[in-house]
Amino acid sequence: MNMFEEIHKTKKDLPKVSNITKQVSSYKYNMYQILAFVIFFISFISGIIFGNLFPACGSTSSFYGDVCMTTEFNVFLMLMIWMFGFLIGVIFFAVGHVVALLTQISSKLEKKI
Repeated sequence: MNMFEEIHKTKKDLPKVSNITKQVSSYKYNMYQILAFVIFFISFISGIIFGNLFPACGSTSSFYGDVCMTTEFNVFLMLMIWMFGFLIGVIFFAVGHVVALLTQISSKLEKKI
């Protein structure tokens, strides 16, 4: 028994791009998943806005001084808002996916009865 022959028998071709696009375009999003996309978009935009509104101090007037001489874009705040929005969006998308699966199961059970 040759291991390479077994691998060749079980090997599957990669799906074509047209098949993938057909599967993705036929998928319908529910309210939770649309809300997740809105949260992604809002967190992306608000991260950029709040990173600019609340700048970080680039350099101070002295080593222990309070006065900020130059301000920079607050990348940390922007990334924190992006990560928080991503986590909340993923949670909503996952809940929406669970709801979609449960409705599919429910419709299949109703057809059998």
